[in-house]
Amino acid sequence: MELHTYGQCTTIGHDMPVVPHGSTERRLACDSRYRSIIGQLDAMIALVREKPGVDLTRALDRLQEVVMEHIGSENGYMELVGFPQTTRHRLHHQFLCGNTAELARRYGTGLNVLPGELADIRLLWLEHIHVQDRAFEAYLAA
Repeated sequence: MELHTYGQCTTIGHDMPVVPHGSTERRLACDSRYRSIIGQLDAMIALVREKPGVDLTRALDRLQEVVMEHIGSENGYMELVGFPQTTRHRLHHQFLCGNTAELARRYGTGLNVLPGELADIRLLWLEHIHVQDRAFEAYLAA
């Protein structure tokens, strides 16, 4: 698991988020969670905007795979080090997984996936990374 700082992206795309560091210096934040989950959501949002009705079956399946890989390894790390907020963090993982799976389920029944729905899941992940994962990182750093 890479330990870096995170920031909220201000644009949708393949850009890495810029995170304030110090008073005026800025640097790019680089993290596997951002690249694997947020990056996939960004690509799907752009695709749905460019080509409404595009087949997202593979993209949604891959997103769910990556989400499960992330959650599985992070849950294991939290258990390994005895993180005191493991239960809360795991519950948030379940919430995120449920939202992602529900979107994939709805798409599988023939309903279109709207860019806003993908953006909502993206925002939930950014919040998770910013709040939950930062708390875990702070614990590891202490």
